[in-house]
Amino acid sequence: MDELYDLLGIPKTDGINKLIEALKQGKDKTAIIAEAIKQLDPNKHDIMNPFLRDKRNKKTGEKAKDKELVSIALALQKWIVKKEKAMIFGNTPLLKANIGQDNQIQKDILKAIERILHDNKESSFNRKIAESVGSYTEGGEIWYLREKEENHSSYGFDTNIDVKVMQLTPKNGENLYTFTDDFNDLKAFSRNYSKKEDGKEVDYFEVYTTSKTYIFKQDNSEWILLEGYPQEQILKKIPIAFAEQEHTSWYDVQKLIERYEQLISDHGEVNDRNAYPILLIEGELVDFLERGPGGGIKLENGSSAKYLSWDNAPASIKLEIENIVKNIQLISQTPNISFEEVKNLGALSGTALKMLFLDAHLKVMEKREIYDEYLQRRINIIKRILATLNPTWKKEIDDMIIEPEIVPFMVENEKEQVEIALLKNGNKPLESHEKSVKDWQGQDTEDYEQIKKEEKESANVGYFSAEEVE
Repeated sequence: MDELYDLLGIPKTDGINKLIEALKQGKDKTAIIAEAIKQLDPNKHDIMNPFLRDKRNKKTGEKAKDKELVSIALALQKWIVKKEKAMIFGNTPLLKANIGQDNQIQKDILKAIERILHDNKESSFNRKIAESVGSYTEGGEIWYLREKEENHSSYGFDTNIDVKVMQLTPKNGENLYTFTDDFNDLKAFSRNYSKKEDGKEVDYFEVYTTSKTYIFKQDNSEWILLEGYPQEQILKKIPIAFAEQEHTSWYDVQKLIERYEQLISDHGEVNDRNAYPILLIEGELVDFLERGPGGGIKLENGSSAKYLSWDNAPASIKLEIENIVKNIQLISQTPNISFEEVKNLGALSGTALKMLFLDAHLKVMEKREIYDEYLQRRINIIKRILATLNPTWKKEIDDMIIEPEIVPFMVENEKEQVEIALLKNGNKPLESHEKSVKDWQGQDTEDYEQIKKEEKESANVGYFSAEEVE
């Protein structure tokens, strides 16, 4: 406990409650996260609130009882986040390493890192992190070691430890806190969460430093340190990667989305009133000759009837809706690559495809300010884990520079890519026949072996046999 008091610079007499408040540093994203959860759920949008929706009855606070209001909510916030995470992590980040050509140990280290990332489903895990950051402004992961009953050599050496990772996200009701020094170096990371015990929610507060792990439990209004803690931090490194941005990914277009929902909801009500013709009777209606299709009405002498129809919808509404949609895409840098948008584009060249995704790729470059540092910390944590599990690798691990590189999602013109590569290579083969077949067949060697067999048989068959010549 002395470590935390010294780290925070507060007297030990202040107690645990003051210590935890100091670790939080006044950070409270409760309102931001609650608003984000509301905006992500179309059913909770303001347009779905009948008291906010019906302006005509807003003064009395009563909803019109004669008809149901038309309320159309759009999940554009989810759409923006989904596109964003797909553009950033649609491809698995590459690992660039300064490996010596003849250094087998460094090659084994890189394979071990790749295996750990594969076992923890890196591709989908990355997208979950991006979704958390885009939706709730923050997210992270905690790495931990789990003992197995039997040893394995999945990482290139014999061990009974599995390297695992767990996502940290406000979506699960977690509050995340970082404590940094004056140079912005991470000195402590805290996680506040609750779990159900004996039918009631109990709050927990975990603290990770470079040397120890603490877990506190709230008992009534007091925090107490759990028995068995603090525990030594065997990695001598905080095993957590954390990413944060100032606002949600749709923050700049939230007002435009609300206006869009208002317009199409109002337009829906106008359609309800005017889409079907109204029968106008001038004079006295005597009776209906027959109800339903083909029926008629009986009028007094001198009376007349005619249909009223809505001939022209307001063009200004259509124009405003189109402008709003364009501005939502423009400001959020979200490409509209729906089938309706791209079906008339034809076969695009590689350059044209890059221009189509240019704005989205510029957004990815901006987001790399967050995720480059995040991914690098992840790799550094895994390197420390491997050095701890296999100390014989420590020197080589310390000498290695491994840098993850984000590759934005891109629709490729494969034919054009191959043609350019062949031109660069002097029209010589780019890969072996075997690799080409395996890539096409999903690493299945059976087809390749059959192809080679058929080629050999074809080469050994003569066009004319001895019997045919006689």
